[in-house]
Amino acid sequence: MQIESFRIRKFRNIQDSGEIELEQLTCVVGKNQSGKTALLRALHKFNPYDPDPYNITREWPRGERRDQNPKQVVCEVRFVLSKEEKEELSTIADKKITAKSVMITKDNEGSFEFKLIEQPDIFPDQLHPNDIDEVCKNLEEPSNSVAEQFKDVASESIKQVIRFAKEGKFSELSSLPEEHEEKLREAMTPGNPQPQHQHESDYITQYLNQLGEIGEAIQKEPTIKKKAHDYIISRIPTFIYMDDYREFQGTANLERLQSEDPEERSPDDETFLMILNLSGLNLDKLVEQGESEDSNVIRERQYDLDDAARSLTKDVAGRWGASEYGIEFRCDGQKFFTEIEEVDKNIGMIPLEEQSKGFRWFFSFDLRFMHDSGGTFEGCVLLLDEPGLHLHPGAQKDLLKRLDAYAKKNTLIYTTHLPFLIDLREPTRIRVINETENGAKISDDLGESGPEEKLTLQAALGMTASQSYLVAQRNLVVEGVDDFMIITELSNLFERSGLQALPDDVQLTASGGASEAVYMAIFMIGQDLEVVTLFDSDKEGRTQEERLKNKWLTRYKNAKSSTAFIGNLVGHDDKEDFALEDLFPEDYYLKKFQESHKKKMQIAGVNKFSLTGKGILCQRVNRACEKANLAYNKGSVAKLIRKDIVKMKNVDELPNGTKEKAKNLLENLSKLFN
Repeated sequence: MQIESFRIRKFRNIQDSGEIELEQLTCVVGKNQSGKTALLRALHKFNPYDPDPYNITREWPRGERRDQNPKQVVCEVRFVLSKEEKEELSTIADKKITAKSVMITKDNEGSFEFKLIEQPDIFPDQLHPNDIDEVCKNLEEPSNSVAEQFKDVASESIKQVIRFAKEGKFSELSSLPEEHEEKLREAMTPGNPQPQHQHESDYITQYLNQLGEIGEAIQKEPTIKKKAHDYIISRIPTFIYMDDYREFQGTANLERLQSEDPEERSPDDETFLMILNLSGLNLDKLVEQGESEDSNVIRERQYDLDDAARSLTKDVAGRWGASEYGIEFRCDGQKFFTEIEEVDKNIGMIPLEEQSKGFRWFFSFDLRFMHDSGGTFEGCVLLLDEPGLHLHPGAQKDLLKRLDAYAKKNTLIYTTHLPFLIDLREPTRIRVINETENGAKISDDLGESGPEEKLTLQAALGMTASQSYLVAQRNLVVEGVDDFMIITELSNLFERSGLQALPDDVQLTASGGASEAVYMAIFMIGQDLEVVTLFDSDKEGRTQEERLKNKWLTRYKNAKSSTAFIGNLVGHDDKEDFALEDLFPEDYYLKKFQESHKKKMQIAGVNKFSLTGKGILCQRVNRACEKANLAYNKGSVAKLIRKDIVKMKNVDELPNGTKEKAKNLLENLSKLFN
């Protein structure tokens, strides 16, 4: 199962986070004390590597003590089912599983509940027919030595037992022995001690014993729902939380470590023992060998150290595309040393503690991840709380690349307030956490950022622009992340189709609305970069375009900059409003809206959605949402549109009318850079 979203309720400063959709790599941006740690901690406790139960006394929101409820669901997680898992669940249910995902909840007491989202009631709380047959197979019919009347009553009794078992009527089943004994005795042939009468009496004794055995067996046999529950819970991936990024120093006194009370060991000691475990080395054996003066024992110890170092090097070094390195272990008496050789630099072995801080951090981090993932490096949910805090900006950029590598075979969520750890080339990965009157809230709408979060994002934007001075001299600034996603993927599609796309050297930058597009354009112009700023053809877009052109561009008369309206570029009537969403037909956009807002519509009791009035498409959708008491998320719709475009092989697969509009947009944008 692969996690695709989660939701946290009633945990520290989080009342209800709302459902948080995840990418393979998701970045949660927020200031200190905003709830980032609480968010990851609550999710980690869902299925941690080491037991870590919820603690209602310490973790329930403060000031609400009287409302504490041990049955309160803390974490709700949605997973995508694999083909193998659906096949296994189909076997358990004895029905075809068509559901794509499962929702699993965990409450304060640690109890799991589940339901298939598209097939919520497919697992009945009763035994599987095959299990019933197996349990009841020893329930024998009477022989021909009994009277027909007695045989008929016995057969009806057996059928009733099997029926009650299959219907899950276990309490009624427990009352049948007394009832059936009375019926069978009334049906007995009179005239004791006739042989027929004796056979019937013996059968009653045998039948009652079998009923008792069946009752005991049924109590032990799991129901279909219980089997499905146990299977699904067993498939939950391991959640690994890391916030204490300890550096492995590489040296240790083995004898001291062996004699030390385990409860008094330092974090460095625990990390060192982890390394020994990963390398297949035994502390007691190393200490014993260190006390020996026998040359054979000394040689054996060095052989063990060499083999362990090679094994660890094979598992870790170079795995993430960083420079290759070799690990070497050596001992001098009870003193243990770790040394590293960076292969591509050919500079020989260097003690680990003399390596750069960034290298020691990455090395230690990889080893801890290897340990907590059971050596697999994959299939986990990695939760990294503020990684890279003590790394310099260059190393933080390297960390971003490392996180991409981790996320290829794991789902990774990390929190940060550092601009260098926000990859604005992947805006769909970014979530923002804000403090509100109702607790911490998480959103994928970057426009909802609080002041400090906006500063972080703006700083990341500024760094991206300034750092790309030599490779991105020409820039296109758009109003928002939605515009960024769709224009980028349309350009990629047109390029795949052999048609005019945006020039390769034009870099797109997303801002947080029309007013922030002005700010971003001014920043770039001040860096002597070529800038085209694209605005929606609406009231706000026209207002901000005029502000940029008349108030700022007149100050930079030699600046290579210009402005444009989407409506003009696609050939739309200049007097009518037009936004990027209007590139797509109304019916197509509504389909994507309904897909992305399905749950919200169900909660609001809205089955169909239709638009009325005039204006740009997103404004009409927003008016209809307000009328239906729905929260409209443009970003969710844009993500689905982007996914569609990514899958397309040719522009002819675009919805009706979109191809021509997109063609005009890209061609005219390209001309602005000529």
